[in-house]
Amino acid sequence: MYFALRKGYPYGDYGCRATARGDVCPAPSSVRSDWLEEYVLSHYHQTAPAEAEVTREALLRDGVRVTVAKGRKGGDAKRMTGPDTSRLAFTMQAPPAVRPEN
Repeated sequence: MYFALRKGYPYGDYGCRATARGDVCPAPSSVRSDWLEEYVLSHYHQTAPAEAEVTREALLRDGVRVTVAKGRKGGDAKRMTGPDTSRLAFTMQAPPAVRPEN
């Protein structure tokens, strides 16, 4: 998924850009960036030790992945109330080891 800014909004979107690579995605999807980032941080904090610093590098190092299933089309008011978390699946290769304090 790629991040795209939204003009006039304080958030952007993460969306499938398979077509930009010339591929065909069988289930293209997108999700608001602030919703997805909040979801990732919440699940990371539940899985990782409290001392683990949350950085992009830490998420990549720990193998954090979020799968976003295809959603429904349309712009009804319900879609603006928050993410449909049933579309999201959080996985992590292994919780990071707690670093010993020096």
